[in-house]
Amino acid sequence: MEKFMFIFQGNVTGVKPSPEEMQANMGKWMTWIGELQANGKYASGEALLLGGKLISGSNKMVTDGPYVEGKEIVGGYFIVNATDYDEAVELSKGYPDFDKGGSVQIRQIMKMDM
Repeated sequence: MEKFMFIFQGNVTGVKPSPEEMQANMGKWMTWIGELQANGKYASGEALLLGGKLISGSNKMVTDGPYVEGKEIVGGYFIVNATDYDEAVELSKGYPDFDKGGSVQIRQIMKMDM
């Protein structure tokens, strides 16, 4: 079994959903996580707060961030267990925010022997 990271990117429109919409969407997330857990596919995951810091260059300059092109912002991530990219892609199809303009970037995690 391999590990894959799902990186969730959302379309930040500035339109705040109603409490009912937020609760309904959270229910979709909990259902998806529950399905992944029941099948032994969910390893971990977290939502990310807005903002952050960007450190860059040889002088390690610190700036407020993250800076994003357009209105896409990384909102969180999961680590999942899958046999290969094909299975990881299938698992990602449960992402609740596709209909809100969101996307999932899938990256395989490199195994490191230490």
